[in-house]
Order: sequence, then C-alpha cells, then structure tokens
Amino acid sequence: MAVAVLGLATGVLGGPEAYAQGTVAGRVSIQEKAGEKTSDFGNTVIYLEPKVGAAKVTESKVQMAINGRNFAPRVRVIPVGSTIDFPNQDPFSHNVFSTTAGALFDLQSYGSGISKSNQFKKAGAFAIYCNVHAKMTGHVVVVSTPWFAQAGNDGRWEIAKVPAGKYTMTVWHERAKPVTTDIDVPVAGLAALEPKLDASGFKQAPHLNKFGKAYAGVVY
Repeated sequence: MAVAVLGLATGVLGGPEAYAQGTVAGRVSIQEKAGEKTSDFGNTVIYLEPKVGAAKVTESKVQMAINGRNFAPRVRVIPVGSTIDFPNQDPFSHNVFSTTAGALFDLQSYGSGISKSNQFKKAGAFAIYCNVHAKMTGHVVVVSTPWFAQAGNDGRWEIAKVPAGKYTMTVWHERAKPVTTDIDVPVAGLAALEPKLDASGFKQAPHLNKFGKAYAGVVY
C-alpha cells in the first residue's frame, strides 16, 4: 500500500497561489545483483520540486523510534526545518548521532523510556547511527517541498494534490544513486510513472563511530 504525501502546498513563492489539482503516482523498480530480489521498496523516497519558484513547506514533528537495536522506521522523509523524536524503546542505552555534513548532531547516551530530538534545518539525505551499536543505521531525507512520498512494499507510490506545472522528480534509495527526471504535471495529474533505480553495485560498508574511529569490543 503506497504512503501518500504528508503535506499540501498553497503555491510557490513569487507567484499567485496555485491550488492542488491532481495525483502523481507510479511504481518504482530497483535493479539488483543477479539472483537477488528487492525486499526494501518501502525505503524509497520520491519527491517533486517545482521548476519555477520555491514551494512553501510546513515544519512537522515525527518519531523515529529505537526498538530492537533498529531505527523504526529505517527511513524518514520530512520537510526542511522539521524535528524528529528518537524515543528509546529498548531496555538499554543508545546514543543517536550523525556525522553527515549538513546534519551534524549528537544526542549523547540516554536510557530506556527517554526520548531526545533533533531539528533538521537543511535539505539532504543524512545517515544516522548509534555510537553503541555499530549495525544500527537509519536515514533521514529532508526535502524543500511538501510533495513527497515513500513507496509501499510493492514499490507503488502516490503524491496527492499536486498543482499543475513543471517539476523535477527525485527518487532516492539508500542503496542506489538518486535519479532525477523532469515531469510536466497536468491538471488531472499523472499516473503509471515507472522510475528505475540501480542497486546492482551496492556494497555494504562499515561506518565509524562518532569519534571517527572503528567500533571496539561488543557493539551489537
């Protein structure tokens, strides 16, 4: 089941307000290594940016829970300026951090039942980790547009209430290079778009801790 866009635009800066008109929808496909099948379509993010002007966005506050030594969900897409709460639902401590340029933060160690948060002020795709558990990885995709969605488990997605106009569509997945395409959205919207990503060359690589060093001892 596709996850619909979370926001609604009232127009673009520098022009008259344009009211939402149609739905942009499709199904993403991911090329994998020979013999492998895609099992993480839901981590795909799709967003539309107007070719002219800047879209108005509304900041939000959402959760990315820590449960079973995992971020849940593993991928979050949010409008720029939004805040993510990271509640610790495990019976032991975690230390959420990111060393990605544009989203440097360190929530320090905190225990079970406690939640800490971070505001993401710049657009981009940011990897987040735990300084205690080396295999914990999540991603926050921050966008400067209200027209975005994540795909469902079958790769299908839809973005509702998109004003007619010209857009750049970006499709992102942590295992593939982002793909951008220019599209022209009519009043009635667009259906059956089929963006394709290539993850056939993806190789999982270990990351460093928040001090820039390899994890030591029992980390998982």
